[in-house]
Amino acid sequence: MSPSHGAAFRGFRDDKQSPFFCAPGRTPEQTWDISVDRLGRLLVDLAPVAKSGPIEMSPGLLCSWHAEIFGELFPRDAGRLRGYRDGQPQHVYFGVHNRGYRGTTPRELRRRLEKICAEFNTAAANIRDLGADDTYDAVAVATRLYAKVLRAHPFVDGNLRGTIVALDAALLTLKLPRVQFTDLELHDELLGIAFVGRNDPYRPLAEHIADLIRTPEQS
Repeated sequence: MSPSHGAAFRGFRDDKQSPFFCAPGRTPEQTWDISVDRLGRLLVDLAPVAKSGPIEMSPGLLCSWHAEIFGELFPRDAGRLRGYRDGQPQHVYFGVHNRGYRGTTPRELRRRLEKICAEFNTAAANIRDLGADDTYDAVAVATRLYAKVLRAHPFVDGNLRGTIVALDAALLTLKLPRVQFTDLELHDELLGIAFVGRNDPYRPLAEHIADLIRTPEQS
C-alpha cells in the first residue's frame, strides 16, 4: 500500500478557526496536504512494526504518531497532550454528526488515555491468546480504542488524523487488515452513535469496519 492510503482524508478540511488550519509559511491547502502525506507514510510503516510483535498502546505512542504527522507544521503543539497554557486549561470542542462535544479535561486526560490503552492491550492480548484473530470481537476491540480516544480528543487539533493511526495499528496487531474510510458522512454518523448510543453503541461502527475489511475493493 502506498502513501496515498492517507488520501481518504483529503475529503476533510479544517475550518479557519482550527489551530492547525494554516502552518507558518504554508497555505491552508499545503498545510493539509503535508499532514495527509505524512499520515499516509506513517500508516504504511505500521505493517513491519506490527510484524515484529504486538503493538502496545500508550499515551506516549499516541503522542509520537501525532508528532510525526504534525511536527514539521506545528512543532509547539504536535505530539503534546492538551494541558495548561498561560495558567488556563486547554479545553477543546468538536462536532460529530451535528452534535457538539467537549474533550476530556486536561487534568483527567492522561489518566483517561492510560485507561483506554490498558483496556485495549488487555483485550488484544486475550484475543491473541485464544487465536481468534479474524473475528468480529477483534474488530470491536480496535473500534472501541478508536472511538474512545477520539472522544477524549487528546490534542489541540489533528485528532482524527492522529487517531486513525491507532485504529490501523490496533487492527494490524490483531492480524487484521488496515481500513480506509471513504464514506465520511457515514463514518461520522456511526462515530456519533458510538459516542452517545446505548445497547452496545460501538457495534454499528465495528460492523462497518468489519465490512470494509471483508470487501477492501469497496474501501
